[in-house]
Amino acid sequence: MWMRRFASPRALLVVAALAASVSVAALPAQPVSAVAAGCRVNSQGYTDFCDQTISGAGARGAIGMLGDSVLLGSAGGQSSYSLPQMLRDNGYGPTRITTSLGMRNYFSSASKRDASAFHWLARWKASGFTPKTIVVNIGANHVGPIVNNVYTPECTPANPAPCKAKIDLVLNEIVAQFPGVMIWWAKTNHEPYGFGNGYSSGMLGWNVALDQARAERPYLIVWDWPGALLNANPPIAMDTARVHPNSGAQYVKRSTIMTQHILDNMGGARYIGPRVTLPTAGLEQLSYVPTAATSLYSTPADGASFTATETRDLDLGSSLAIEEGAKALALTVTATNAAAGGYLTLWRCGDTMPTTSNLNFSAGVQRTAQAITRITDTSHLCVFSSAATDVTISIQGSLVESEHSRLNTITPLRPLDTRNTGKAQNLQLTVPGTGVQAAAVTVTTTGPSSGGTVAIYDCDDAAPSIANLSFTAGETVASAAFVPVSAASTLCVKVTAPDTNYPHVIVDVTGVFLDGSGLYFRPVTATRLLDTRNVTGGWYGRQGAGQSVDVVAGPEGAKAVTGTITIVKPMFNAYLNAYACGQALPPTSSVNARGGLILANSTTVGVEPTQRTLCIYSSHNTNTIFDVVGWWVEATV
Repeated sequence: MWMRRFASPRALLVVAALAASVSVAALPAQPVSAVAAGCRVNSQGYTDFCDQTISGAGARGAIGMLGDSVLLGSAGGQSSYSLPQMLRDNGYGPTRITTSLGMRNYFSSASKRDASAFHWLARWKASGFTPKTIVVNIGANHVGPIVNNVYTPECTPANPAPCKAKIDLVLNEIVAQFPGVMIWWAKTNHEPYGFGNGYSSGMLGWNVALDQARAERPYLIVWDWPGALLNANPPIAMDTARVHPNSGAQYVKRSTIMTQHILDNMGGARYIGPRVTLPTAGLEQLSYVPTAATSLYSTPADGASFTATETRDLDLGSSLAIEEGAKALALTVTATNAAAGGYLTLWRCGDTMPTTSNLNFSAGVQRTAQAITRITDTSHLCVFSSAATDVTISIQGSLVESEHSRLNTITPLRPLDTRNTGKAQNLQLTVPGTGVQAAAVTVTTTGPSSGGTVAIYDCDDAAPSIANLSFTAGETVASAAFVPVSAASTLCVKVTAPDTNYPHVIVDVTGVFLDGSGLYFRPVTATRLLDTRNVTGGWYGRQGAGQSVDVVAGPEGAKAVTGTITIVKPMFNAYLNAYACGQALPPTSSVNARGGLILANSTTVGVEPTQRTLCIYSSHNTNTIFDVVGWWVEATV
């Protein structure tokens, strides 16, 4: 429970003078003896407005700050050191702060346009200032007026709609003026003046509305300022209403916390360590036996639909498609008819369920992914589903201890891209090399379409009924597979859709399987090596647009790695690309997702041979996860 902190007598006079107004915002600073550059002083001697720019390009791009009196104390001359300077010193630039007493989302009156966020966005654009990131600190003047000591909130937690409309007005204008911008918005903190009743219902209603906006807009990050205030160390002394820090020194504390949150969520991840301890691999040296796609299990044909949080032990031993003595399988896993968003995890029965996932799905949306997993000696496989859904599992091939084909890593390449050659239902591509038995591929759909599925297969065989990829209308999405290759080194692709509005199809090859040479697979218990949401793997903060992070993905001797790569709620449509550190970024992708979604895909790709590092590139701001399931090594005696 927080302890109330009281402002100085002078601040209490300010509160008393303001209580009769229609705004709940108190003045954030004492009268000034000199006017700071870019600021204005009113007739009472208080700074009521600042518009300041620190020029010079920064690596993180331009950032604009727009806010009311709660932000005003963070401007240059109001506190030192200022929020714009902190952000400039951390790689942003140019930085611009526009802030005034009583700023609201919109004022139509020309006399109040300096306090209208809506109008300042247009003025930024007209002046040539085009920020990559916008920080918004507006809300205290919308939580409700106090007139004659009566507090009347504009919205409440039970009825946040009026506040949501005001928030949407600003967000829509930001997007209209600056398409593609990332938005950071601070929640408000407010206790009615002198009432001593804790948080106001207006403040709580405003913050509920902000959370609703965040759920609808993946490019919006919301900062829990009330929570940060309660947990601040050192504590931040506030005015009576707990709206403003009560001095410039206290504002510096707030600006420091703000800067850190902006950097963590908007400015790119940074490595602070440590790495995750790698799991222990057995002594197996597994080679790969490809097979034509064959269904092993499906609901409801082979059992009822999964219920939420259900674990099921599947006996796959009767399937002739599984090679005798198989220790692990390459599978295609599909979730359909899901009642809610969730994930599937596959593992060898008898082992502890790993804290990882193989497939993420949304309610009512069919999703497909590759999974590489151990099985028991009697071909038992365990499956967990976090939500009620139907599940289909099909085989791509078996991993066995006897001698068969082995993986050969290549620099990832793109032999098919219909954006260059034209759409079609049936497509063909050539896999590089001779004597190739199978290929590790990623298949992606993109562009206008009506939704459907894609199957990729050996051109010597008929097209299978089992799809490797499921996509919704107009979606860019990817899935991986180990696919048998024809005698002529070709792969075929078939698109199944409700009409002829086919998507563009892209196929990337990350490795090939050859008889007699290459790398053996060593499976491990699925282990999370990277999660930027919680510093797993040492990387802290959301991965930035254009940023690559590295993962030590295998032990000494590992030449390639197989794992699940997950993109978590990117701010915009985005992709991740896994590749061996030290190589040039290849023109491929490993997993794609629309803004705000969580999607996973398997990847098999080479690693940097000395440090065994895998690099993961992000096209846009996102959280990133990588779970290792095994690595590929040269033969040992």
